[in-house]
Amino acid sequence: MKIRPYLTFEGQCNEALKLYQRAFNTAPVHVQTFAELPPIPGFELPKEALDLVMQASIPIGDTFFRLCDCFGRPLNAANTEMLSICIEASVEEIKHAFAVLAEEGRIGSELSPQFYSPCAGVVFDKFGIMWNLVAME
Repeated sequence: MKIRPYLTFEGQCNEALKLYQRAFNTAPVHVQTFAELPPIPGFELPKEALDLVMQASIPIGDTFFRLCDCFGRPLNAANTEMLSICIEASVEEIKHAFAVLAEEGRIGSELSPQFYSPCAGVVFDKFGIMWNLVAME
């Protein structure tokens, strides 16, 4: 059994993929738009949905994150602080990711030494995703 984070967006998935690519020095391995779906009898996608991401995968560390856009109805409208993503990496990787994610986001807890880590902090990216970044030695 594997657990994979699955992040949903309201039309900003491509933008999120670019942000995470910069923050974690990686690249998406799979991106499929709604325009690439085979025809569904009796259902026509709205034109504004065609360029949205139906499914995408991006490696972060030794796992893959899955991402998609939702259209027509918002998902995850509840407080995003109920769940966060924890990334464990080197001090340099943590500092880099924190800086990129904070660019248009907000800092929940500045990077600082903790009893469990030489460098840890919390940042909410511009999409409201909460990242707990923890340097491991």
